[in-house]
Amino acid sequence: MRATKTTKHIKIDTLRMKDIISQLVDIIYLLCNAKENNITIIFDQFTNITEEEFDSLNIFFPHDND
Repeated sequence: MRATKTTKHIKIDTLRMKDIISQLVDIIYLLCNAKENNITIIFDQFTNITEEEFDSLNIFFPHDND
């Protein structure tokens, strides 16, 4: 029988998910030339990440001029 996940494994999985989300934001922002509000709309529609979780990633958009 397989043991339940330890706290260490949960933390590693969380870090991996944060890394994946950050990479997706980079792809959308850089390759699609999307603005920050477009990216948040995309994440709202296609993921279940909350606004607080997204904000906790500390993702900044330096050239996002409207």
